[in-house]
Amino acid sequence: MKIGIIGLPQSGKTTVFNAASGKAEAVGDYSKASHRAIIKVPDARLDKLSELVQPKKTTFAEIDYLDIAAFSGKGKQSDASSMNIPDDLRYSDALMVVINCFADDCTPERNFGLFLDEMILSDQVIIERNIDKKERTAKLTGDKSMASEVAVLRKCLDALENEKPISEIELNNDELRVLKGFKFLSQKPLLVVLNYSEGDIGSEQKWLDMFKDKEISGIREFVSICGNIEMEMAALDAEDRTEFLADLGIERPAMEVLIQKSYSLMGLISYFTVGEPDAHAWTIKSGTNARKGAGAVHSDIERGFIRAEVITYDDFVEHGSTPACKEAGKYHVEGKEYLIRDGDIILFRFNV
Repeated sequence: MKIGIIGLPQSGKTTVFNAASGKAEAVGDYSKASHRAIIKVPDARLDKLSELVQPKKTTFAEIDYLDIAAFSGKGKQSDASSMNIPDDLRYSDALMVVINCFADDCTPERNFGLFLDEMILSDQVIIERNIDKKERTAKLTGDKSMASEVAVLRKCLDALENEKPISEIELNNDELRVLKGFKFLSQKPLLVVLNYSEGDIGSEQKWLDMFKDKEISGIREFVSICGNIEMEMAALDAEDRTEFLADLGIERPAMEVLIQKSYSLMGLISYFTVGEPDAHAWTIKSGTNARKGAGAVHSDIERGFIRAEVITYDDFVEHGSTPACKEAGKYHVEGKEYLIRDGDIILFRFNV
């Protein structure tokens, strides 16, 4: 999963990036600087499985974070003709929008609106250009498929002109296929990070309440964090981090909540493969069947799929091993259409 991090200058987006990655990139008004990091996704379940199985290696799922400057903060007043959105941002699976909630003069709702306006304007420019090209081609060639593409683009343009992002338009599978190659920004899921000050620890809910009417499941979700505290915490070792949290009266790092929100926003789940060589977390879309899910491990396993042998996480922890689960009747053999559930422990049988 690739997530692009965006924010106005001095919104704390690089601070959030440092908190997520454990890096120490310079923070401040470095609005044109960009940074990248691949981070391991914390998962207490995988920690527990590794404790039980004692594998040679433990492999966590990963998220690719890209901290990048791409927005002017001018909203509708942006110069559409000169907008230059980096390809890396367009090819992100989701966007993390960092909003300043820590400054005395912060205007979170206004800043969030500016981001939506700029994303909408960027997509509008692309659609208008493509409609012109495709309409000319359709007239010259009589290509009906091209005409249908124009119809989908016009549907999106109508919404954008009414200040509605593409993510909020009802689109069928055929229409989604038409849009796939454009990588529209306003079509991407948004994780909005409300970056509050140390003084608001314990009362951060007020920032979430400000945006509660703007949250849309699977489209736009909000999380509040104190970026400075999280960045300090990321630089500590595990023991010091636990003590640091206890001193502040915080149950767990907000970055863990942020990562979980990223997963729920994208409709992602994790399943595990567990053995002596490796305990491994695999990330798939919720609703993925066993055969397709096997492809996360290797395409050969998907191609030669025979069956999936499944144990739930809770059953494995209760009984402590695969043989014990078998003896207790907690070992299930499933076919290719079995829908993998979050936390499943799976052994795939295949033949190629």
